[in-house]
Amino acid sequence: MNHTASPVPRTRHVTGRYTLMQSSYWASYCVILTFSSVYLLHQGFRNTEIGILISVSGILSAVLQPVVSRAADNLRRMSLRQFAMVLLVVQTVFSGLLRVLTAPAAQTVLYGCLMILLQLVLPLCSALGMDCLNRGIPLNFGVARGIGSVAYGLFSALCGRLVLWLGENSLPLAMLAINLVLLLSVATFRFRTPEAAGEGETSPKAEDTPADTRPFLRKYRGMVWILLGVVCLFISHNVLNTYAFQIVQPLGGTSEEMGTMLSIQAFAELPVMFGFVLLLKKASSRSLVRVCGVGFFLHALGAWVAPGMGVLYGVQIFEMPGYALYTLASIYWINDAVAPGDRVQGQAWFAMAMTLGNVLASFAGGLLLDYAGVSLLLAFATAAGGVGMVLLLVLLGKGRSCRKRMNPWSSVD
Repeated sequence: MNHTASPVPRTRHVTGRYTLMQSSYWASYCVILTFSSVYLLHQGFRNTEIGILISVSGILSAVLQPVVSRAADNLRRMSLRQFAMVLLVVQTVFSGLLRVLTAPAAQTVLYGCLMILLQLVLPLCSALGMDCLNRGIPLNFGVARGIGSVAYGLFSALCGRLVLWLGENSLPLAMLAINLVLLLSVATFRFRTPEAAGEGETSPKAEDTPADTRPFLRKYRGMVWILLGVVCLFISHNVLNTYAFQIVQPLGGTSEEMGTMLSIQAFAELPVMFGFVLLLKKASSRSLVRVCGVGFFLHALGAWVAPGMGVLYGVQIFEMPGYALYTLASIYWINDAVAPGDRVQGQAWFAMAMTLGNVLASFAGGLLLDYAGVSLLLAFATAAGGVGMVLLLVLLGKGRSCRKRMNPWSSVD
């Protein structure tokens, strides 16, 4: 009796602790990426230089994510949690050095590394949450992710006030503080399970070690087309968000209307995130990912044909079956679709696809705006969303031919 009861204290409040991890991660994302232009412009960078730095960092993180995740899936001397902590220690130190090393070259290297590390940590945080569920420990992933979005919004407002009160040089201090919280949240995310009561923390198990050592995309040959679909969906999604101000202007909107539109979009995500556990009882993660493609496409199509701001506000409802649903459904589907020893790699490949979508949206969107205008930009976003939707609908369908093509996970419904 005493032996079986011992794990209980270590598994209490797991959702609360994981919520702290998600909240601090998205707060860190806010100050490092969302406020990057605010800080770097103050440091003397030009807009072009900032765009190049963000794009290059995105490309490098996309290239590194599969490499880092493969290392994480094959850990022997440390746990996944400890591996994430190593990256976060470096991220925390670099954020502190921004206040010390103020030369332009040092600022470029430090800030670029911060953006890369931030994106490398995301799949590791997702994998930690799914590892918890895989061990039978109850965790409401949707609630944690939803509160993470709320934290992002609150921290955005806080950083805006902080810049007004203390100036742009206060942002590295905010980075340092929130990265310390993120590091501590990961460091304390430890638990025991009845079958592993003798272990001090989450660690890779023998059965999690992949027997097949082939590269991820060779092992799951159909996955490359799924990833291409995700890239297309996030080209569509990021065009709408990156160029939101330019999109509202032809409809008579200003920065105020843009802010209102993005706020509606953010709040539309919350019901899906908080109710995701209920959705999983009604449909498989595979089916929900297929729905996501439709949501992304309709969001872009609605923005393209919207005659005025009122309709554009209403179009934001498609954020619910689109990005909000994808954020959770894709994580669950990857966890179900690949072998236990490949789960971190799976999360990282999907994070890489999202990053590539962002980079391509920035490059192509800027060119289209300069040379063709907003209408063609939105047509491009709609076309990209349509391609992504078709790929997901076909490749994740239940037809016989699809099952044969997607053989590594054809048993997953």
